[in-house]
Amino acid sequence: MAMIHEPAAARVMVVGKDPLISRVLIKLLELDEQIVVLGDAPSVGTAPIAELQPDIIILDQDDQAVDSQQASDYVMQIAPDAKLCLLSTLRDYTVHELLTTVKLLAPTTHAPMRRMRRDSLTARDREALAALSDRELEVVRLIAEGLSNKEISTRLSLSDKTVKNHISHILAKMNLTARTQVAVYALRAGLA
Repeated sequence: MAMIHEPAAARVMVVGKDPLISRVLIKLLELDEQIVVLGDAPSVGTAPIAELQPDIIILDQDDQAVDSQQASDYVMQIAPDAKLCLLSTLRDYTVHELLTTVKLLAPTTHAPMRRMRRDSLTARDREALAALSDRELEVVRLIAEGLSNKEISTRLSLSDKTVKNHISHILAKMNLTARTQVAVYALRAGLA
């Protein structure tokens, strides 16, 4: 009889200047027993990231002073295995989608992350994926990584307007209404 291994709990740290948003987010995350909240901090620089080594750092990017690229570089230096998840990309999520996404980003100790294989997708999903160009698939993957439009344009050497056009085409082809839905879909389909 094969053993079924449960995924490891996702160890999460919340970083944001607004303590109210941080408290609400922590309460939502604590609804799921597979998520362990290690704490919160007002900035990446003040968070005990090196000591706690979280799997995921949720960064509230509403503060215009936050530079996600600098935060990402800093996190990579002190916790290279941690994933940085930008809260601005999660705003349109339902609570269930938020919790699912956080768990999908977490590593597992016993088995690789479960993702849907393309052959297990519905016919409609396969058609939507087939309709995407290679460049659009690249954009989907970068959205799932939590990159902003500006960061995607820098990474792919495209103008901001071109990135916006790609995202509009992706949403239309996939019959979605928000980029956060694209990120969830990409993670579920194993594209990211």
